[in-house]
Amino acid sequence: MLIKRKPIKRMLIKRMLIKPWLLKPSLTLPIIFMAMACGTIQSDHQKEGHANGENGVEVPQNLAIKASLTLDRYHRAAAEVRFDDYFGMMTDSAVFVGTDAGEHWRKSAFMEYARPHFDKGKAWTMRAVERHLHFSVDSQFVWFEELLDTRMKLCRGSGVMSRHGQDWLIEQYVLSPTVPNSLMKEVIDTKRHYDDSLLNQIINKNNIK
Repeated sequence: MLIKRKPIKRMLIKRMLIKPWLLKPSLTLPIIFMAMACGTIQSDHQKEGHANGENGVEVPQNLAIKASLTLDRYHRAAAEVRFDDYFGMMTDSAVFVGTDAGEHWRKSAFMEYARPHFDKGKAWTMRAVERHLHFSVDSQFVWFEELLDTRMKLCRGSGVMSRHGQDWLIEQYVLSPTVPNSLMKEVIDTKRHYDDSLLNQIINKNNIK
């Protein structure tokens, strides 16, 4: 039986679309330009020059690539302590939800919190090791989830980006620590008193019966 093998170039480019952050920086741009020129990022049921999101919605491949690269640049701006670039990738009405239950920041409040850290030359470093993109039917929004390598070990980032011309801006970013199921009871016991106290405050504040 003759087994046809996919060209190596096509396999590389297709893999790059799914996980471009895993490639070496020196390889990423040449492969992106090659893909955009040749239109080879596609499966048998995809149109040339298009790619499918996790939810099966077909979008132009350049938009899919830019969505992932926007998140890469967002994390890199924080790691390189570039305040204006970091917050420039968020819409004016953006929200950042941190790991603490009380951390729900509008962009202006988040900027106020982050400014001292950036001014000291030390913000935070998060590197995506896995990412999934889900596009709206009209290609104006993309929902994302990503697994992150951070100083807090593995965390999960999720959120929404909106399309502005050919660019993407972050509308919401939610950062959450991951907890192995085998360690969940230990974690619950560790934070039980803190959470109970905070929960009572929130219930009273919001007049929840």
